[in-house]
Amino acid sequence: MTNEVNAAEQSKAAGTQLQRLMRMAEAQPPLRTAVVHPVDALSLTGAVEAARRGLIEPILIGPLTRVQSAAQAAGLDLRGLQLIDVEHSHQAAARACELAAKGEVAAIMKGALHTDELLEAVVASHSGLRTDRRMSHVFVLDVPSYPRPLLVSDAALNVAPDLATKRDI
Repeated sequence: MTNEVNAAEQSKAAGTQLQRLMRMAEAQPPLRTAVVHPVDALSLTGAVEAARRGLIEPILIGPLTRVQSAAQAAGLDLRGLQLIDVEHSHQAAARACELAAKGEVAAIMKGALHTDELLEAVVASHSGLRTDRRMSHVFVLDVPSYPRPLLVSDAALNVAPDLATKRDI
């Protein structure tokens, strides 16, 4: 019980888990990140805020007029940010995968498109991102009543894995 109390007190003293993770990330150089289809205020604001905090160096990939309209609606200045104009979300996802496969970006950030649309591009055999290993993903949750980040894996990709799949993950 003492360890749980100490962990909870440390968590409260340091702030939320998200704040702790943000401090750790801010201590690292920004990741060059493909932001896929940031055509709404929420996804575009997230990318611009992450860039402002030094977390990412965003490359915005989407229909230029829609990205610019979202920026105007959100009151965001996109000067200095790289934009790649594509016709639609499927092209944006494919272009992001291409950049990642070539090593031109270190991360892919989801914008205003369905998760399955982005994952379809990522897991495609021609994406250049697949290996012989199984792909997996993790949600990181900040639960105020829990002293550490809560990690949930494979809620979308490997929803009912057998033992061999779990071993591979």
